[in-house]
Amino acid sequence: MSGALVGFRVGGEKKLLRLHGERGCESVLTNLLAWLRSVSDPRLHAYAAILKTVDVTQGRYTTELEEKERAILLAFFEDHLGESCQPPTWAEAFAAFPELEGWHAGFPYMPAASIDACADVPWGFLLDLDADRGAGELQIYINRHARFAWRDMGSELAVPCCTVPLAHARKLTAHDVSALQGLLHQNFYSDGIDPWLPLREPVRSYLSPPFPAMGAITSSVGEDAWLARLHLTAGHARLLLERAGLQATVRQVSELRLNDPHCGAWLREALAPEALALTLAIHGPSASLGQMARVAAHLPSLPFASEARNEAGVSVETGGLPLLALGLNPHTGLNLALHPEDGPAFFDALRACFLEGGMSVQGWRFLIKQDNAVLRAILQFFPPSARILRGFTHFINLLAGSLQHEPLTIARCQPALRGVERILDRTRGRPEAMREENARIFLRALVRARLSLEQEANLAHEAQDVSDFVYAHTNVLKGATWASLCRRSDAWHRALLIEVDPAKDLRWPSLLPHYQSGAYVAVELDCGYLLAEEGLEQRHCIGSYANACASGGTRVFSLRQGSPQGRRVATLEVQRGHDGVWHMVQIRGKANTPVHEPQVLQVADQVVAAYAAAVQAQTDLHRIERKGLLGQEAPLAGDYALPPYVIHRQEHWTG
Repeated sequence: MSGALVGFRVGGEKKLLRLHGERGCESVLTNLLAWLRSVSDPRLHAYAAILKTVDVTQGRYTTELEEKERAILLAFFEDHLGESCQPPTWAEAFAAFPELEGWHAGFPYMPAASIDACADVPWGFLLDLDADRGAGELQIYINRHARFAWRDMGSELAVPCCTVPLAHARKLTAHDVSALQGLLHQNFYSDGIDPWLPLREPVRSYLSPPFPAMGAITSSVGEDAWLARLHLTAGHARLLLERAGLQATVRQVSELRLNDPHCGAWLREALAPEALALTLAIHGPSASLGQMARVAAHLPSLPFASEARNEAGVSVETGGLPLLALGLNPHTGLNLALHPEDGPAFFDALRACFLEGGMSVQGWRFLIKQDNAVLRAILQFFPPSARILRGFTHFINLLAGSLQHEPLTIARCQPALRGVERILDRTRGRPEAMREENARIFLRALVRARLSLEQEANLAHEAQDVSDFVYAHTNVLKGATWASLCRRSDAWHRALLIEVDPAKDLRWPSLLPHYQSGAYVAVELDCGYLLAEEGLEQRHCIGSYANACASGGTRVFSLRQGSPQGRRVATLEVQRGHDGVWHMVQIRGKANTPVHEPQVLQVADQVVAAYAAAVQAQTDLHRIERKGLLGQEAPLAGDYALPPYVIHRQEHWTG
């Protein structure tokens, strides 16, 4: 999938041009808006009017040109071709516009047959001069899976994902374009589908209070922040964006979540209770509007409603409901029909499908008895489909045989599933009985472990380390408990550190080896060995940051008490931002615990400032030396270049 379609609509007719190559939304939009700012409204409409004289099947003029149109064309060719073109040569010059990126000049065109051949184009941009009572608007389309034909762009069959009045589009800054692209990309994989949602009061129009635009639209320094309001009417959701008088509308928001921190509570109040309850039961609190729309569309044919019953005074939700997602999703290939007249028929068909795919009766019982939250996590981790059904059933059989009557809690579900998958994936080729037995031992030990709150919080990292040890072990680990596995894993990782050859270790220059501030010393970690050692001692995954540090954009410091050999207090990561300034990205204590001590945070800020000063001093020195050698100042080969990303503050180590 590549390229983009750009074009005009005037007088009900569309003229389009395909831009080939890797054309992202942001780059095309940036160039298009730059051209719009350079063209006045009268000239824009005059250009568009001339397009009506082009036959879309031939790409040639078919009518006589008025004197005004002839003058505009002549001025255009003089501007863009660098010479005066006589009327007899206009058609030939016009035919060369694709090579000249003619849309920059307002003259896109493409034969109708060529438009039908653009099924692989995901983005479309239409300057609709008929919209907004002739004032015009910019329309952005997403068509990732050829859901509609591009010739239908702008019709009821293909509505735009986003619209911006032309007058407002001209005023969008680079920050606005980047942020708008980020917002559209959130809905890119939903293919621009506009979901229909059941409302609590169908005839009512709902408008939410303003909130930050889904965390995606940010403003630069000195600009007002973008705000959004969610508009629900006639079952459709619209995101209304506004900043300092500028407006935009996003029509497809199917990826908006029901637990959105800004508008989730308001959404749940506005949506129909029955469909909402069943959506939450099937897909969980983070269900998207697209998922709810699918549930609502099939609501009459769903076997069960979301029932909450009381057992011994405790509210219990109907089990097995997340499995209904397999019937709602047409892409699984399992061909499971929903039978409203016979509720159990769906689960009978699903059971037969799984048993035929190799699932044991014990595996089916294990699956159907899981808590809904755990069942959702299993289905999201290993989504069953016709293509991988045997792999899924084998995985469930292994879980069932390992745990038997042991409950799998949601807190330990993800670490357990990831660990088992890691062990099985990396021991391919070994005896099947041995690799599966070690996976069972790992799983049972993790589920039965009694952990402190600190150990529970760091379980994901600990489980990854232990799974590394287990798959590297070539014998069955009989009788192992979680505590013994952790001890043996720690010793194994330390032994690997001892074996590291210093000559082959990954290293990078250290500009601030030690920094003393009061009772604390910051030690810069300048090689892969020291990062791995810090990760082992502090029980987090900073050891995986070696490549990031070697690239020059990241530095890691170990804050210690008293001396460089003192007790480790915290680990500090510093990154160079898109503005070239060094910032603290994250600071964590042992086992990824947050650091709240004011004195430690103050020292961390001082370390960042000291390192930034050291970088600047080195840069100035190199520039002086280079100027002395060349007799004039020249850019350094290592000078900072703006990267195509923005660094965000992280809440935990993500290596």
